[in-house]
Amino acid sequence: MIGQLVGSRSFQRLASNFGAQIFNQCVTIGVQILLVPVLLHAWGKEHYGTWLLLAAIPTYLTFSDFGFTFIAKNEMTMKVASGDRSGALTIYQSVFMLLNMVVIMVISLAVLLVFSIRIGGLFNLGDVDEQTAKMVLLILITTVIFYQYFLLFSGGMRSEGKPAEETSWNALGRLCEGIATGMTALLGGDLIAAAIAILINRLVFNAFLFLRLRGLASYLVLGWKHASRDEIKRLFNPSVSYMFVSIAQALMIQGPVIVLGALAPVTQVVIFSTSRTLARLGTSASNILNFSVIPEYSRIYGLKEMERFLHFIKIHFALTIAGAIAYVIIMETFGGIVMDYWTNDIVKAPQPFFTLLVLSVFAEMVWSALFTPLSAVNQHISVSYSFATLSCIGIVLCYVLVQYFSLTGTAVALMSVHWGMIFVTAYALLQRYPRRPQTVMTQDSPSENIAR
Repeated sequence: MIGQLVGSRSFQRLASNFGAQIFNQCVTIGVQILLVPVLLHAWGKEHYGTWLLLAAIPTYLTFSDFGFTFIAKNEMTMKVASGDRSGALTIYQSVFMLLNMVVIMVISLAVLLVFSIRIGGLFNLGDVDEQTAKMVLLILITTVIFYQYFLLFSGGMRSEGKPAEETSWNALGRLCEGIATGMTALLGGDLIAAAIAILINRLVFNAFLFLRLRGLASYLVLGWKHASRDEIKRLFNPSVSYMFVSIAQALMIQGPVIVLGALAPVTQVVIFSTSRTLARLGTSASNILNFSVIPEYSRIYGLKEMERFLHFIKIHFALTIAGAIAYVIIMETFGGIVMDYWTNDIVKAPQPFFTLLVLSVFAEMVWSALFTPLSAVNQHISVSYSFATLSCIGIVLCYVLVQYFSLTGTAVALMSVHWGMIFVTAYALLQRYPRRPQTVMTQDSPSENIAR
């Protein structure tokens, strides 16, 4: 039925993307769960805790490319779909040049900060010495930096119509990284050895993906001959705005925990974190769908098939609404039972807190689906900044409400942000894509749209 609505070829691509995203999620969750007992057994609680602390710091460098690789994926896919391979090459080399400059700056800054600051004075390193901590941190930072090149190569894969393979490479790399970390620890390796194993794994996968891309698209050569400063300027605003989406999402996840930790008993932090983990299963499920359809949105838009693009939005939104309603029913019916079994009756989610939390996730699922077509064609700028603004307001509201309504106050604050985003994204879609698709297509090109 869905295959007939979207077209057989589109349905085949969507099915492949969906399967790859499920594999990616299974790998992510599986590695996170299985590495805990392995590393605890091999290193002990103190060493493992120090590893978690040091590994968490480089994750903030995922914002170091200002979202350029994500925007490049979308732009390259639209360019290739429209037959403009030279334009795709210009974007590819422009982002490559940008990454080279970022690498030099970030590594220089990282070395300066790591060797000028006493890490043990800021964090409790347990029995790990200062020099070991510095080396581990530098190696992990280098790994994260090289991951940005992997994302650029992934953009080339997506533009050549291989989004499922792109996702599978990413998942396989994460799986091998987890295996390398666990095996290194079990064989007696220390934190430095584990960090080196992760770096080697990243370099190997970068090389494999680069060679695979060269086989698929020989025109996508690394260099700066076709790089363009104007292209970088054009990509800058949508790239930075997309980075703000990631920052706002992190703020909405960690902000309430910090507020509760400052104003409420620690037991309420445990209740909130555990309940949120269970409730956000809906977000994870909707993200699988959203990430699966992004490449298809970019491709259809690049082909200038606007009527089909709008039809695709309707199908995507209908599936999301159906899934979101089913999610609410399941959570309201079985959420408490699952919570009791999962925590061995230790954590109990009170009402109306849990229901409001579920409704906030429902709203997040809905607006994320509305945001997906905008981000897939790099027309998300105003929505991204709106989300960042609402997130800041939401945390302030959370701080106020927690003092009066405790846990329920956090859920109300989250609901306010996510339900507000439904109106923001819906308005942006209606403004951008009115009922007459022919008018939209003659209005401007994808390249012109990105500047808005």
